[in-house]
Amino acid sequence: MGAVRMYGQACPLAMAMDVLGERWTVLILRELLLGPKRFSEILDRMPSIGPNRLTDRLRSLRSIDVVSKAEPTPEYSLTEFGEGLRIPVIGLGLWGLGLMSDGVDPSTARTDMVALCMTVAIAPGRLAGLALECDVDAGERFSMTVDDGTLRVRSAPSHTTSSTTVSCDAGTFIALSLGNEKPSAASESGRLTVDGDVEAVDHLFVAFAETARRLTSDRWA
Repeated sequence: MGAVRMYGQACPLAMAMDVLGERWTVLILRELLLGPKRFSEILDRMPSIGPNRLTDRLRSLRSIDVVSKAEPTPEYSLTEFGEGLRIPVIGLGLWGLGLMSDGVDPSTARTDMVALCMTVAIAPGRLAGLALECDVDAGERFSMTVDDGTLRVRSAPSHTTSSTTVSCDAGTFIALSLGNEKPSAASESGRLTVDGDVEAVDHLFVAFAETARRLTSDRWA
C-alpha cells in the first residue's frame, strides 16, 4: 500500500485497517458499491480528494485485488474479493447514523446512499414476495431492484422497458424513507410521481420507514 503507515500486527482486523484506515479509501469503496464508475465520476463525488490522490488510492486498491479496471473499459469496479467489503462498509454507514444527532439534512443527503444502506438494514424476509424494478430520480439518479427478497441499488438505470419510475425531490425521498410522510400523501400533493407499480413502491417505502424507526430509536425525532 505504498507509504501507508502500517500497524504491523499479525491480526486480521489490523490488516484490514491497513487498507481501510487510509483517508478516502472507504468513500471510494462507497461509490463502487453502487456499481462501476469512471475515474471522473468518482472524482465528482469527492472533489476534495484531488486527481493525484484518487489515482494513488485506486492504484493501491487494485494492487491487492479489491478494485479492478479491465482494459479497455474506462470504469473501475469491485472484484469478488472487494465485494466482501459490502456489508462491513454499509454497516459503518448504519452505525454512523447514530452520530447524526440533528438527523438527516435533505439538502445535503444523498438519496442513493440512503437506499444503499437499506440493502443491508432491512430485516430478512421483509421484502419476500415483492418484485420491483425501479428507476429513481430524487436528486440522484439510480435504480432499485427487489428480487427474491433482496434489495439491490445501483447508480445505473435498470435498462428494462418494464421498469417503474419514481420521481421526487431529495427531501420527499428522505421523508418517505424515514416514515415522516406516507407515499399516498406525497402522491396526492404532487411531490411524488410513480409511473408503474405503485403498490410495490409503497411497499418498499413502508419497509424503509420501518427500518429507519428500528435503527434510529428516536435519534432523529
